[in-house]
This record gives sequence, structure tokens and C-alpha cells, in this order.
Amino acid sequence: MKGRRVVYITYDGLSDPLGQSQVLPYVEGLAAKGHELHLLSFEKPGQPLTWLTSRGRGVAWTATRYHKTPTVPATALDMAQGLAAASVIALARRADLLHVRSYVAATMALPLARAAGVPLLFDMRGLWADEKVDAGHWPRDGRLYRGAKAVERHLLAGASAITVLTNDLRRLLREEHAHRAEIRAPISVIPTCADLDVFSPAAPVDEQLARELGDARVLSYVGSFGTWYMADEMARLYLAWRRHVPRARLLVVSRDDPSPMRRVLAERGVSDELVHRPSSRAEVASRIRASHASVCFVRPTYSKRGSAATKVGELLGCGVPIAANVIGDVRDVLGDERVGVVVESMSDDALDDAARRLARLSERPEVAARTRAQAERWFSLSRAVDAYDAVYRGEVRADTAWP
Repeated sequence: MKGRRVVYITYDGLSDPLGQSQVLPYVEGLAAKGHELHLLSFEKPGQPLTWLTSRGRGVAWTATRYHKTPTVPATALDMAQGLAAASVIALARRADLLHVRSYVAATMALPLARAAGVPLLFDMRGLWADEKVDAGHWPRDGRLYRGAKAVERHLLAGASAITVLTNDLRRLLREEHAHRAEIRAPISVIPTCADLDVFSPAAPVDEQLARELGDARVLSYVGSFGTWYMADEMARLYLAWRRHVPRARLLVVSRDDPSPMRRVLAERGVSDELVHRPSSRAEVASRIRASHASVCFVRPTYSKRGSAATKVGELLGCGVPIAANVIGDVRDVLGDERVGVVVESMSDDALDDAARRLARLSERPEVAARTRAQAERWFSLSRAVDAYDAVYRGEVRADTAWP
């Protein structure tokens, strides 16, 4: 079968870190498979717009403006301009597939899919409306949540194919979702993946950072702070870690201020053990490589059953074992503690036990090879592109699990 002519719609901007890591590499990979893609993105103020720019062979790009406030009218405006732009592109390109990334993009494209009879790939990502509730932005009994869940029902019923990030979310949709009987499309699990050519045990270590850390045993945290990330609990894991290694440091690789962690360490008089490195995407791998183990604690809410943290794949790809709590498929990824530690409770005893096991695991000479192998099994970008290619070509007729 020849490649598809695809309009790919994302509500993220290509200038955003997420657009750089989780949109463009997939689009470029699918173009290399013979598909023709026209990418429609929404760029933040200050970023240039374009109606038609080439992003390489097989990829055209249209960038429209993202509006943030007031929330509902701004999103409505974005959806209207997105539908108009997507309609023109689909007609001009004679598109035979709409690939829509998450709910807002899917909602703006659904009328076009129905009117033009173009198949819709609902790249669902996670439970967006439930994330809004779990983050405290919407009340569960409010009109916005009820409206978004009604739209979710139409999207799931109207899609020709559905992709999600976790096996757990696929099971939820098939076995627990209120409108599971209306979901007729096959559901494919394709997690957020990592560029394992960049995130590798062979990545060079940041030499200046390595000199600063010296002979310390380094626990790292990579990523942002805010709604979902359990900064206090991760700092407490570090306090436990330092009891099980001879000399410890906590490395924070983040553009955000690590004050939530520093405050917890200050209460114990060890805030000077936190080393902060604000990092561009190009610098992250070299700084991960300066650590011996890492931690990733995410609030275990209902919506997080559908989440796959990109940083897990990047850390494992660099050969670094992880302590993580249970969201999505974490239990399956970390498995029998050959590549990390699953933390079931945030009690002091549980964190101390997890730190002890993680410290012991980090000392094993074979751990880097094992974590790398697990990253290639679960988080390979090339495997994810192959999976999307199969969906594009209509080769997926039934639900597919991952890996």
C-alpha cells in the first residue's frame, strides 16, 4: 500500500519542548516511511507563524497562533481557526487520513472527518478531561467536565483508529469506560518514546558537572516541578538514599526552581547537597549520565493510568536505574527490579527500603546494559514510528498491546 496523505493536527507548538520531542520526530519518521504529512500546530505568542513551510522531504508545516485567555473563548477561537485551516489543507492535499493529537485537536477535526468522510486517528494520549479535574482546574460535577466527557464519547465512537500511551488505559477503555460498547475502532498502545541515539550510556558526561560532583553517589531528578510531580516525597527519598551510600548528592536537571526539594533538605540541614542544572534539551543526556540512579514520583490519580513519562525512557536509555511509583505501566516497565524499584507507599519505612534497594541496584556493573535493553524494548522511537505506520496503512485490525 502506498503512503497516506495525512493532515496531522497538534495543539502544541513545534517550538515547545514537547513539540520538539514528541511531535516532530514522529512526523519525520512517518514521512521517511513514505507518507506525506501536513503538520498543523499552534504556536505561542512570540513564535513565527507560517502558512506553508517545508520541514523536510514529505513534511509540510502550517503554524497558527495559540490563544490562552480567557480560557474557553480562546480555545473556541483556536478550534475555529484550526478547523478552517485543516479543511483547506485537507482539500488541497486530498488528505485520506486525519491524525489528531489529543482532545482539542480531535474536537476541531471531528466535523471535518464526518463531512469529508476522511478517517480519523484519535491519538488520545491520556484522559484529558480527568486530568483537568485531578489537577484541580475543573470540578468533577461542572459543565466543562461534563461537556468534555461528552465530546470524549463522540471521539471514541467516531474514530477509525485509536492510540493510547499505556496498556492500563487500553484496558480501562475496553473494560471500565462508561461508553465502552460504542468504541468500535481498534486501540493501539504506543507510549511516549525517547531518542535512544541521544539518550544512551555512550552519551558523553558533562565534565564540569562531573568534577563538581566528585566521588559522590548521585541521585537525580529530571524534569519540571508543579501539579503532577511529588517534590516532597522525592526529596525524602534522597534523604533515605544518603543513609545508604557513603557520600551523596541530589542532582536536579530542570529549568524550574528546585525550591520545593531544597526546602525539605534544608529542614535536615543538607540543602547544600542539592546541585541544580537548568538545561536545554541538548544538555539533558550528558547530565543524566552524571547520576547513578534517578527518581520519578507522579501523583497517582485516576487520570494518570493513561500517562507514560518520557523521562523514564530517557533515564533507562542512559543506563540509569529508577525509583518510581505506580502510574500507567510503570509496574511492567520496572518489572522484577532488574532496572528499577517500584515504590508502593510514601511512608518513611517504604522510602527507606526503596532507597536501600535502589542504591544496591545502582552498584551492579550490569545494570546499565539491562536498563538500556529495557528502554529499547519499551521506549524505542523507531518501534513507535513502525507502530504508527501500521495504523496509517490500515494493518491494525484489533487491539494491540505494547511492547
